[in-house]
Amino acid sequence: MEVPEKKQSIATTRSFDRDYSTFDDLHERTSTFTMMSAEKLRKQESMCRRLVVFIETNRFNEKEDFYSNSILLKLPFPTSSSLELVSFAINGLKNIYRENKHYKRAGVILMDFVDANEYQPSLFFNSNPKHKNLMEAVDKLNSKYGKTLVRLASQDELAHKMRRRHLSKAYTTNFDELIEINI
Repeated sequence: MEVPEKKQSIATTRSFDRDYSTFDDLHERTSTFTMMSAEKLRKQESMCRRLVVFIETNRFNEKEDFYSNSILLKLPFPTSSSLELVSFAINGLKNIYRENKHYKRAGVILMDFVDANEYQPSLFFNSNPKHKNLMEAVDKLNSKYGKTLVRLASQDELAHKMRRRHLSKAYTTNFDELIEINI
């Protein structure tokens, strides 16, 4: 069996279902995106050393000036802990957030990976060792009972909040959407 190649970066980005203007709204979205990315990171048994957070307003809104900003954070130690990554991401968001803007898009990108099985901890700066067992338990529960069973308090229950007005019918995978033919 061929082992899939590990990704060089993991990104979770979304355009929002509506414009967000408060820091709390962006905090929640950034937390959720970071948790989703961290789960993928642990799945490939990696740890990241750099993180990018970005936000932007609606570029097509002629009534408001377009604003886009990002921040690249070099982490003090490699980690795959959702708790630590969310904390770093929120600190980055604080630096780029501007009040009185209506944000339409945001995202988190994890990069600069090291193999979790081959990483040698530093003497002074390390990820909390208790987080490894905690993250394994969280991933196990979420894979067994649903992606949003265990989440941070700063996260909303709905992970994606996508607009689905124009979603195609699932004729081949959903019995409720099968085509009916009357003769």
